[in-house]
Amino acid sequence: MIDETWTGATSEVVKITITREMIASYTKAIDDDTSIYVDIASAKKAGYQDIPAPPTMPIIFWSFINVPWLEDVGPVVHGKQSFSYEHTLIANRTYDCVIHLKDVKKKQINREIMQRSNHELLLSYNDCIHATARTTLLIVKK
Repeated sequence: MIDETWTGATSEVVKITITREMIASYTKAIDDDTSIYVDIASAKKAGYQDIPAPPTMPIIFWSFINVPWLEDVGPVVHGKQSFSYEHTLIANRTYDCVIHLKDVKKKQINREIMQRSNHELLLSYNDCIHATARTTLLIVKK
Protein backbone atom coordinates (compact mmCIF):
# COMPACT_ATOMS: atom_id res chain seq x y z
CA MET A 1 0.00 0.00 0.00
CA ILE A 2 1.10 3.56 -0.59
CA ASP A 3 2.07 5.46 2.54
CA GLU A 4 -0.46 8.30 2.59
CA THR A 5 2.25 10.81 3.50
CA TRP A 6 3.24 10.62 -0.17
CA THR A 7 0.01 12.43 -1.12
CA GLY A 8 0.93 15.48 -3.17
CA ALA A 9 4.36 14.08 -4.07
CA THR A 10 5.93 14.55 -7.47
CA SER A 11 8.38 12.30 -9.28
CA GLU A 12 11.57 13.65 -10.75
CA VAL A 13 11.21 15.21 -14.19
CA VAL A 14 12.28 12.81 -16.93
CA LYS A 15 13.01 13.92 -20.48
CA ILE A 16 11.43 11.56 -23.01
CA THR A 17 12.06 11.91 -26.71
CA ILE A 18 9.24 10.49 -28.78
CA THR A 19 10.64 8.87 -31.90
CA ARG A 20 8.89 7.72 -35.04
CA GLU A 21 10.01 4.20 -34.16
CA MET A 22 8.37 4.42 -30.72
CA ILE A 23 5.12 5.53 -32.32
CA ALA A 24 5.26 2.78 -34.93
CA SER A 25 5.95 0.16 -32.27
CA TYR A 26 3.13 1.43 -30.05
CA THR A 27 0.59 1.55 -32.89
CA LYS A 28 1.56 -1.98 -33.89
CA ALA A 29 1.07 -3.15 -30.29
CA ILE A 30 -2.42 -1.63 -30.09
CA ASP A 31 -3.25 -2.83 -33.62
CA ASP A 32 -3.82 0.66 -35.02
CA ASP A 33 -2.88 0.97 -38.68
CA THR A 34 -3.84 4.63 -39.13
CA SER A 35 -1.46 5.99 -41.79
CA ILE A 36 -0.58 9.27 -39.99
CA TYR A 37 1.15 7.22 -37.27
CA VAL A 38 3.59 5.55 -39.65
CA ASP A 39 3.82 7.65 -42.81
CA ILE A 40 5.33 11.14 -42.68
CA ALA A 41 3.64 12.18 -45.94
CA SER A 42 0.22 11.25 -44.53
CA ALA A 43 1.00 13.07 -41.28
CA LYS A 44 2.09 16.24 -43.09
CA LYS A 45 -0.93 16.07 -45.39
CA ALA A 46 -3.08 15.96 -42.23
CA GLY A 47 -1.36 19.14 -40.99
CA TYR A 48 1.23 17.74 -38.56
CA GLN A 49 4.90 18.80 -38.52
CA ASP A 50 5.91 15.18 -37.95
CA ILE A 51 4.30 11.85 -37.02
CA PRO A 52 1.73 12.41 -34.24
CA ALA A 53 1.57 10.14 -31.22
CA PRO A 54 -1.68 8.22 -30.67
CA PRO A 55 -3.79 9.73 -27.87
CA THR A 56 -3.21 6.84 -25.44
CA MET A 57 0.54 6.59 -25.96
CA PRO A 58 1.56 8.55 -22.80
CA ILE A 59 0.58 5.56 -20.67
CA ILE A 60 3.86 3.88 -21.68
CA PHE A 61 5.85 6.85 -20.33
CA TRP A 62 5.29 5.49 -16.82
CA SER A 63 7.94 2.87 -17.62
CA PHE A 64 10.57 5.61 -17.97
CA ILE A 65 9.76 7.36 -14.68
CA ASN A 66 10.78 6.28 -11.19
CA VAL A 67 7.67 6.54 -9.01
CA PRO A 68 9.03 6.14 -5.45
CA TRP A 69 5.68 5.81 -3.70
CA LEU A 70 4.89 2.72 -5.79
CA GLU A 71 8.07 0.84 -4.81
CA ASP A 72 7.27 -2.44 -3.06
CA VAL A 73 3.49 -1.88 -2.99
CA GLY A 74 2.80 -5.26 -4.54
CA PRO A 75 0.37 -5.93 -7.38
CA VAL A 76 -1.31 -2.88 -8.86
CA VAL A 77 -4.52 -2.90 -10.90
CA HIS A 78 -5.03 -0.20 -13.50
CA GLY A 79 -8.44 1.24 -12.63
CA LYS A 80 -9.10 3.93 -15.22
CA GLN A 81 -7.37 6.54 -17.30
CA SER A 82 -8.12 9.67 -19.27
CA PHE A 83 -6.08 11.92 -21.52
CA SER A 84 -6.41 15.61 -22.29
CA TYR A 85 -4.38 17.62 -24.76
CA GLU A 86 -3.45 21.25 -25.26
CA HIS A 87 -1.27 20.22 -28.22
CA THR A 88 -0.77 16.95 -30.08
CA LEU A 89 2.40 15.09 -29.13
CA ILE A 90 4.63 14.56 -32.14
CA ALA A 91 7.75 12.60 -33.03
CA ASN A 92 11.23 14.06 -32.73
CA ARG A 93 10.37 16.20 -29.71
CA THR A 94 11.66 15.80 -26.19
CA TYR A 95 9.03 16.25 -23.50
CA ASP A 96 9.54 16.90 -19.79
CA CYS A 97 7.45 14.27 -18.00
CA VAL A 98 6.49 14.16 -14.34
CA ILE A 99 3.97 12.17 -12.28
CA HIS A 100 2.01 13.71 -9.38
CA LEU A 101 0.25 11.68 -6.72
CA LYS A 102 -3.01 13.59 -6.40
CA ASP A 103 -4.66 11.55 -3.63
CA VAL A 104 -4.81 8.20 -1.88
CA LYS A 105 -7.96 6.75 -0.33
CA LYS A 106 -8.61 3.49 1.50
CA LYS A 107 -11.75 1.46 1.02
CA GLN A 108 -12.91 -1.74 2.61
CA ILE A 109 -14.59 -4.12 0.20
CA ASN A 110 -15.90 -7.25 1.88
CA ARG A 111 -12.92 -8.44 3.95
CA GLU A 112 -10.21 -6.75 1.92
CA ILE A 113 -8.77 -3.30 2.32
CA MET A 114 -8.12 -1.61 -0.99
CA GLN A 115 -6.38 1.63 -1.76
CA ARG A 116 -7.24 3.86 -4.68
CA SER A 117 -4.63 6.35 -5.85
CA ASN A 118 -5.08 9.08 -8.44
CA HIS A 119 -2.12 10.26 -10.48
CA GLU A 120 -1.43 12.88 -13.13
CA LEU A 121 1.27 12.50 -15.72
CA LEU A 122 2.14 15.91 -17.18
CA LEU A 123 3.98 16.23 -20.48
CA SER A 124 5.53 19.61 -21.22
CA TYR A 125 7.44 21.06 -24.14
CA ASN A 126 9.17 24.45 -23.95
CA ASP A 127 7.68 24.98 -20.45
CA CYS A 128 4.14 24.56 -21.77
CA ILE A 129 1.95 21.61 -20.80
CA HIS A 130 0.98 19.72 -23.93
CA ALA A 131 -0.81 16.75 -22.37
CA THR A 132 -2.16 15.40 -19.09
CA ALA A 133 -2.83 11.72 -18.47
CA ARG A 134 -4.89 10.89 -15.40
CA THR A 135 -4.59 7.37 -14.02
CA THR A 136 -6.30 5.61 -11.13
CA LEU A 137 -4.48 2.66 -9.62
CA LEU A 138 -5.94 0.11 -7.20
CA ILE A 139 -3.85 -1.75 -4.63
CA VAL A 140 -5.12 -4.56 -2.41
CA LYS A 141 -3.53 -4.80 1.04
CA LYS A 142 -1.15 -7.75 1.27
